[in-house]
Amino acid sequence: MRMSQTPRKSKKALTKPATAAAKTKTPKTNASSYTPAGTVSTWEDDPETAVGLTVPTPDLSKLPLAFSFPAGGPPPAVYAHGTSEFRYWATAAALRRGADYWAQRVPLTQWQGGPSLNVVLDNGFDLDANYNRTALNFFHGPGAIGTVFTCESPDVSCHEVGHAVLDAFMPELWDVASKEIAAFHESFGDISALMSAIQIPSLRTAVLAVSGGNLYTTSRLSRLAEQLGTALRAQDPDLAEADCLRSAVNSFNYQDPMTLPSAAPLSQLSSKPHSFSRIFTGAFFEILGVSLAAKAANPGAPTETELLAVADDLAGFLVQGVKWSSPVVTNCYAQVAANMVIAAQADPTYSSIARGVFVGRSILSLQSASSLPMMAKVKSLTAAAKSARAEREPLPMVGLPASQYGIDGVLFVEAAAEPREFVVTSAGFNAEPIAPPSGTAAAKAFVDDLFMSGQIDYGTVVDPERRLVRNHKTKTHALVKVDGGARLERRLFNCGLCARGVSH
Repeated sequence: MRMSQTPRKSKKALTKPATAAAKTKTPKTNASSYTPAGTVSTWEDDPETAVGLTVPTPDLSKLPLAFSFPAGGPPPAVYAHGTSEFRYWATAAALRRGADYWAQRVPLTQWQGGPSLNVVLDNGFDLDANYNRTALNFFHGPGAIGTVFTCESPDVSCHEVGHAVLDAFMPELWDVASKEIAAFHESFGDISALMSAIQIPSLRTAVLAVSGGNLYTTSRLSRLAEQLGTALRAQDPDLAEADCLRSAVNSFNYQDPMTLPSAAPLSQLSSKPHSFSRIFTGAFFEILGVSLAAKAANPGAPTETELLAVADDLAGFLVQGVKWSSPVVTNCYAQVAANMVIAAQADPTYSSIARGVFVGRSILSLQSASSLPMMAKVKSLTAAAKSARAEREPLPMVGLPASQYGIDGVLFVEAAAEPREFVVTSAGFNAEPIAPPSGTAAAKAFVDDLFMSGQIDYGTVVDPERRLVRNHKTKTHALVKVDGGARLERRLFNCGLCARGVSH
């Protein structure tokens, strides 16, 4: 039974000034074992649009994906916007909605790190949020008006839930050194925000009314993290898109990330994961819009129930596409896209639309799209063998020459270099297939960019005088000393100012 949700439009409330943040500490948490009663207030999608929502009090202890919130939190109630009490329950409601959505579709028994995931509502001063395998961490920073608390945006919190879900589902993607795979992780986060928002009936109705039934157009749904985007643009117009942090409506086509600049304004495409992610997110949202029109009884006026049904179908194809995406290879987008088309083959409407959009955006080459029926047969023959695997083996470890990084010896990284079952390719500007790079070449490009953008914590591996220092407080990766050199390990996936490699 669907829980009732009552929307209400609310004027934006200015947030109270935040106090200076102390160093990060592991908070005491409270994962209650009882089912709470009553209702709480939250936002439908983002504080910038300021459409309020009242929902039943979320059960944070609900398995398989439970959350541990700071102990001593306020009792569940409808609190005034702009208060810490409102932020507590608004975040809880959004995270519960996002986790419940994926728990129904992804075969999970717990988070990657255990049955409960810690939530840090305010981890300090930054326009950022991150997932680090043990917690979802949110921050506060200066907004265009007042203070922005990133936990308050369901778009942001459900994006981070997407990282956590994908990590629990496909943990082998965590440490792999690949720009394209890192970008897919970001795209899955944005798709998580989209799909979580679509679960709200009032939002579906409002978006379809404003868009005239044409879902693939700019709307509250497609504009992700508007408040955070506004805050970033106030500091530098190049740090966010014109009307949000990232939009699911875009015209970006696939390009080999190794040929793109490592950083660029968000009006352009770069190989940075947050920028490059928009290719796959845009394709997914376009497939959703075209499929809705094709499946609706009245293509010019689809209903909110039809939108929910089509979105659920596409989410199923995405999950299956990710599930089938092993072995792990460098051209992740083409592999997931091909698998999604194969997953949808029982319904010619869905499969032809997905194939058309992925080819139109060069994610799939014409040659690969034409060979998908044969690939489907290969998939069916290998499915039993894959399901019989109790545990996946670790990804291949490659050693990169490391003197240019200041490291004595070799830098060991996990590479997307598993043997391919079949070859599937993306296309270039000339529509010809792009040969995927080797796992080692992709790893080197990924590592080079990490060092150049200042996202490496050197620890004790590299002497201070040999380090590359930049104004990048958040370190996504760290070096660990091992025999023969060092190993690269991921610490977290983050968002916000990392779009340009800048942080407070």
